[in-house]
Amino acid sequence: MEDAILAIALTLIAVIGTTIFHLEALAIVTLFSRSSWHPRIHVPAVVTLVVGAHLMEIAGYALIYWIADVPLNIGSFSGKPLGLVGMFYFAAETYSSLGLVDTMPRGALRLIVAIGSINGILLLAWSGAFLFAFSERIQPNEMP
Repeated sequence: MEDAILAIALTLIAVIGTTIFHLEALAIVTLFSRSSWHPRIHVPAVVTLVVGAHLMEIAGYALIYWIADVPLNIGSFSGKPLGLVGMFYFAAETYSSLGLVDTMPRGALRLIVAIGSINGILLLAWSGAFLFAFSERIQPNEMP
């Protein structure tokens, strides 16, 4: 039962933390997106900033997974040893719901991973809506 409580607490920290981070990141990108740069520079720059925000959120999930696995020991991973790069890759797989299934979470860690996938999809959809709204502001006659 204690493992489940720790998993729920880590899940809440991850979801609330990434949501607040994403809100703030999009607020900063919104300020940048209102500049009057040429669209051939502006559009890739905005997309890169949004992708950078997602990479930071994935890194946050990798850290949460590591905390749950190593210091708290409330779960583990089957498959080959992950290490830092492997943990980041696993976090990216689950955040995007790609789920290549080369590594499987065990124990209470499964809850964090499952909710992380739901959170990742919502944050990705939020970014999609943001980028759609950004692209609507760019006039077709601005693109040569």
